[in-house]
Amino acid sequence: MKILNQTKLLALCLLAVACFAQSAVYAQQCSAMPESGTVYSIINRGSGLALDVNTSDSSSAPNIISYEYWGGNNQKFQLIQEADGYWIIRSKFNNKVLDVLNSSQSNGANIIAYDDWQGANQRWLLKASSSGGFNIVNKLTGKSLTVAGSNNTANVYQNDDAGISSQRWFINPVNGDCGTTGTTPSDLIGFASQAGQDGLSTTTGGGNNTAITVYSCDDLSTALSSGSAAVIQVPDNTVIDCRTANRTVPACPLDCGQWGDYGKTWYRIPVGNQSCSELGSSSNSTVNVTRNDRRIIVQSNKTLQGLGKNSKIIGASLVISNQRNIIIKNIMLEDINPALVEAGDAISIDDSSHVWVDHMAFNKISDGYIDVDNSQNVTLSWNRFYGHNTQVCANQHWYTHLFRNSQITAHHNFWDTAAGRNPKVDGYNSRVHMFNNYWKNITYFSISAGNGAEVLVENNYFENSAKPHWNQGSGYFSASGNIYTGRSATDQYRDSGAAVFGDVQLYPYRLDDPNSLGSKVNGGTGPQ
Repeated sequence: MKILNQTKLLALCLLAVACFAQSAVYAQQCSAMPESGTVYSIINRGSGLALDVNTSDSSSAPNIISYEYWGGNNQKFQLIQEADGYWIIRSKFNNKVLDVLNSSQSNGANIIAYDDWQGANQRWLLKASSSGGFNIVNKLTGKSLTVAGSNNTANVYQNDDAGISSQRWFINPVNGDCGTTGTTPSDLIGFASQAGQDGLSTTTGGGNNTAITVYSCDDLSTALSSGSAAVIQVPDNTVIDCRTANRTVPACPLDCGQWGDYGKTWYRIPVGNQSCSELGSSSNSTVNVTRNDRRIIVQSNKTLQGLGKNSKIIGASLVISNQRNIIIKNIMLEDINPALVEAGDAISIDDSSHVWVDHMAFNKISDGYIDVDNSQNVTLSWNRFYGHNTQVCANQHWYTHLFRNSQITAHHNFWDTAAGRNPKVDGYNSRVHMFNNYWKNITYFSISAGNGAEVLVENNYFENSAKPHWNQGSGYFSASGNIYTGRSATDQYRDSGAAVFGDVQLYPYRLDDPNSLGSKVNGGTGPQ
């Protein structure tokens, strides 16, 4: 009898532990983007009930209901992301996928579990909700996964999105905690983390594809320009040299004396019909110089990452044009015609969307370190921009960034010793959010805005930096929580007070104490 009681007690304890574990999964209420291939429970935010394959329905296409979560396989779903960003939601109970019955376009159409025939009615977009969870939207119909009530066995159907809690779902890993899994790393913040007009719910890059390791520039170029989703890795302690043989080009010489740097000449590369006098030269006569940069095209659905602090690419301009879903991280890009000006960007992003540049370092770049034009859902985080260059006038880089008509988040970046464009923001459609960044020794201007651009500047640190946030004409700044030291503290160009971002939805983010940014950003930026 005593043994029986102990056994019974042990069973009860194990049951309690199991219940607690299940409850913990429910209680997490996870809003982190899931990892492709991982198994999850899907919990309605309004009712607290789980998405459930009705086991009482013995048909070949059982109905989807909601039910109190108890951990059965009929309440577990493997989420698989395809190259276009849409998700398959596959039941662990019967291996069937969530399906809009008969591909109906109607509100109220039923959701079932059905054999996967790769129909658009079986593919779903995960849109992160600002109030927590996800709006799960059908690819075919554009309608949202909805639960009919808060009682066990409440039906699940599709309906036009009304922004209500019965249409929002927490996606909780069956094994693990919130944020410990994810094709998109948990540290992705900003516009790149949000759903966009390109149909993607977030930025995943190459996803979970098997990594390709590259050691040469040709291999790098082939991998980045392929039409397939890919994860491309540069090993630690590896330098990929993309410089070509020298080629001769005309350039305009400028006397650096006008910047107080006497005895030095600066060479600008004219673009189109530009004359040398337009570029600041004393005459329209050009001289021949050499350049050796290589343009590398980056196609959609790529992750390019370095594997350590010493992963480096030199002489390469990465060109992202009319593409989407790209991650570039943890690499030093340097030595793009450092003795010339306007002879190659490090990264150019044009007419593209969902691009994340993270923990990169940039040094001795001829033109823009990262230039962005007419692009959306872009995040720049934890990057270091070295501006010191003894081969140009005043030993400082001049054209670090041009952000034009784009939607960009920039946080925890370090602009270290440069002249202007850190960044220059231009255009009526620009919405640039800059928080927790660090500027040091900027001689011309830190941030400028013009022609209708809107910039939100929060909890940044400006150390001895000119024109911290400067309205060049018809720009709009809202600035708060920033610290200004040295020249920054006395500079009159700290424009603020405008109403900005009234037409965009911001994402969750945390404002650091700006006093901590000097050491935090100095040590945490660049390849790790």
